[in-house]
Amino acid sequence: MPALNIWSGLRINLAIAENSLMQQVVADYLNENLRLQTKQLTYGDGTSGSHRLKTNLATFVNDYFHPVKEVAANQIIISTGVGGSIDQISWGLCNEGDGILVGKPVYSGFIQGMEKPQENEWLWFLIDCRANAAPVSFGDINPFSVEALQCYERELVDFNQRNPGVQIRALLLANPHNPLGKCYPREVLIEYLKFCECHDIHLIIDEIYAMSIFKTSSNQDATEFHSILSIDIDRFANPLRVHVLYGMSKDFSSNGLRLGIVISRNPDLIAAMSTITVFSWPSAPADLAWCIMLEDRTFLKYYISEHQKRLGQGYEFLAGILDNFGIDYVRGSNAGFFIWADFSFALEKPTDGGDPGLEEDMKLDERIIKCGVHLAAGFGYLAEKPGWFRITFSQPRPLLLLGIAKMMKLLKGVDIHIDLADTNIVDPQKNIPADSTYSSLRSSPEPICTRKYSV
Repeated sequence: MPALNIWSGLRINLAIAENSLMQQVVADYLNENLRLQTKQLTYGDGTSGSHRLKTNLATFVNDYFHPVKEVAANQIIISTGVGGSIDQISWGLCNEGDGILVGKPVYSGFIQGMEKPQENEWLWFLIDCRANAAPVSFGDINPFSVEALQCYERELVDFNQRNPGVQIRALLLANPHNPLGKCYPREVLIEYLKFCECHDIHLIIDEIYAMSIFKTSSNQDATEFHSILSIDIDRFANPLRVHVLYGMSKDFSSNGLRLGIVISRNPDLIAAMSTITVFSWPSAPADLAWCIMLEDRTFLKYYISEHQKRLGQGYEFLAGILDNFGIDYVRGSNAGFFIWADFSFALEKPTDGGDPGLEEDMKLDERIIKCGVHLAAGFGYLAEKPGWFRITFSQPRPLLLLGIAKMMKLLKGVDIHIDLADTNIVDPQKNIPADSTYSSLRSSPEPICTRKYSV
């Protein structure tokens, strides 16, 4: 299948995990409070972030992540985004060709590319680093259960046997999960610690959505977020082999301000990563912007509360529409900016009479793109079943509604009539470049919507 230019002619992007609902709040705050000084025009405190930001981050983590042992500024390395942080920590932990366990569906940012070293064997690379991702399939096992660890163990043994001279070095977990939008139970996190200790491997936890937690009427019983730092790690594992990733992009609605961090109590790892931070040197103005937000306790408290409230509203809005159309999705989610939805009903039937697979999955993605909407297709996350898509709900409601209308017309043959007169949505017939944020919509009122369908 020829490669598609997914940006060409797109009007609505519901694939990128950006919280456009809070971007104007952040932009207004920074425009009022950010003042560059001459220090931000120098090399500052070095290549791994300012002392000021490390101190502020340590305070923030200690206040909001509830660590058993307080995090210190010298346990933090700052880089240009969590992708850079993964590259750094993988470089520090792995030899060329070593593996890192990742469970399916895998956040697409964890896996960068693939090659076919031999027949019928695909090899996924972790970002751009020297390590290989070792994807773990769960089948019908709940990936948030203790039972899922037997799947990790099977892949660990198989990887080490298949690849002489290299070995699994770590397990990488996203908590809260992307794309499933759920959190791991505390008792399960403890079992991950025990598992990694038993196999003498590192545990890396990506907690970038730690503050993007919300409650709605439909998820009152959802598992709450527990940082791995809030567990007494020393009781279950070597704390030198447990590391946390975090960043500014998601919780602070600032994908464009590229700042990511590694938190580790391992001084040797911190020292090793410090030797390569020159390749991901954080920008001083971005560093200052995060400092200002973290230091303003009044704003921080308001921001996190409003951030979580708007995410809950966005989730309920999209989930309600999916319910109305009888579209299945992962229920009980309470974190992140997205819903993992099942569009397998729209997959074409293979000509050989078999079950739909990757080819049909890619064709469905192409059809959705051609109708003017970009979703995050499940095959990019190594989804175990075809037809699953990640839909971002943290977009302005008129934009989200128009995207849904386009999709339902394609997938269900149902018209959702929207009065665009009172919205600032651009004419979809005009050749205007795609804009994933649609800043013109942020202050627009709710559209008048009449649904013409029966369920």
